[in-house]
Amino acid sequence: MNEGAVAGNVGPGAHMLRGSTWMVGLRWAMRLMGLISTIILARLLTPQDFGIVAIAMVVVGMFEMLSATGQAAAIIRHRDATHEHFDTAWTIDILMGLAIGAAIFLVAPFSKIYFHDDRSVIVLQCLALRPIMSGFENVGLLHFKRELRFDRLFSYQLYAKLTSFVATVILAVEMRNYWALVAGILCGQLARTVLSYVMHPYRPHLSFAKMSEIWSFSMWVYVRSMGDYLQGQVDVLAVGGATSAASMGRYTIAKDVAYSPTNEIVYPTLSVLFPVMARYQHDPKELRQLYVRMLGWALIIGASTGIGLWLVAPDMVRLVLGQKWVSITPLIGWLAVSASIEILNDGAYATLDVLGIPHLGARLQWARVAVLTAAMFPVAYLTHNLLELVITRFAIIAILILPVLIVAGRRVGVAPRDYGAAFWRPFTAAGAMALAVLSMNEVLTFTGLPRLGLDIVLGVVVYLGMLMGLWNISGRPLSAERDVISLFERGQAVLGIIRARVLKTAR
Repeated sequence: MNEGAVAGNVGPGAHMLRGSTWMVGLRWAMRLMGLISTIILARLLTPQDFGIVAIAMVVVGMFEMLSATGQAAAIIRHRDATHEHFDTAWTIDILMGLAIGAAIFLVAPFSKIYFHDDRSVIVLQCLALRPIMSGFENVGLLHFKRELRFDRLFSYQLYAKLTSFVATVILAVEMRNYWALVAGILCGQLARTVLSYVMHPYRPHLSFAKMSEIWSFSMWVYVRSMGDYLQGQVDVLAVGGATSAASMGRYTIAKDVAYSPTNEIVYPTLSVLFPVMARYQHDPKELRQLYVRMLGWALIIGASTGIGLWLVAPDMVRLVLGQKWVSITPLIGWLAVSASIEILNDGAYATLDVLGIPHLGARLQWARVAVLTAAMFPVAYLTHNLLELVITRFAIIAILILPVLIVAGRRVGVAPRDYGAAFWRPFTAAGAMALAVLSMNEVLTFTGLPRLGLDIVLGVVVYLGMLMGLWNISGRPLSAERDVISLFERGQAVLGIIRARVLKTAR
């Protein structure tokens, strides 16, 4: 299927809905494996095991962010990308991977000075292989995004995750220590690299022909990517330096659990947003509609999952992770609500990139890093209290989202009243959901799995009922709620086809 065929068949909204369905399906399949893996590993390994690997991954991630040079975005956005563009991007990836791997290996002995754990050294030196393998991934996979072939990306990433999942679980059962996590990470990356050449026929060659052209755009994406990573790691660095490996493990698991529901639905949608918006970058009306639609999806999903996870955390932690993780319950609540706000940043940054002004996103991101660093390190070192740290983090994220939305809104013609119209229905519905669940829990005399099940069912019914009721009252605007209805209708159609085939076979 070529680009022209794809573009000619459906419009931007359909591209977004179709691509998002594939990518959300992918992320949930991956998270299902991740959830099963976490449940198994949490019972086989200790918080200290998770903490050791988390410490190493902080360092690895800090160096790996240097490889996010933005050349992929430059190629996706380029209307007439040639083989020279793809080959130049691949060459940059290889050189960055080799340099980052060497740097991680060389700094590994110094990690024990900050994190106070000698075991992090050898773990880091082993994980130095990951960026090297990553650098050799086939750049031809970018054709899937340019052609909006998200079904192919689904297969590629799912197979790689499955390899990592199987390797990690088997090794954890056999080894019962943190080396199972290390081996799983490396196996997953090796699978990604090998599969990239199996899944796409493009064979890149070393080239520097388009270096200056690619770098003129990607430089600012690169700068913002570094800020984005640091913003997500400021709290982890503060916890790692001010507390123990066990606290680091608890915080890492709490953050992963809290961010997973929101991230695994919204971020796949955002990964679709950029290539679709790039196709319509010269159509201001379509860009505005795509941005508003993305904002609506992010708010609907973020409000429901953020507040919903806070409500069910007490029962969920005991049942899923076990009694030894109960102390992270209050952390999950604050982190989940933070996630529901924080996801709005990425759609705004993607819009600025498509408009060719990534420097604005870079400046806003680094301002966030500076404020978070100035606030969170003192809190961590003065209080050594994880709950106070996450509350501080939530307050800062809630305040700093405003300038990002204002800047992006002005560039695509979205006024404050438009933001208000997008915000009020999801958060009113979330408030009604919280009131219903908390009221029911006041009269229930049991806890555990029965209460968790009732909370989830009641929360979903109240949230969706209130959301769609408010949408009807508002005059059924062309918004994200309309997409919710489209998804239900499409699901019913698919079920109808399956039922008809089953009946036909039975006869």
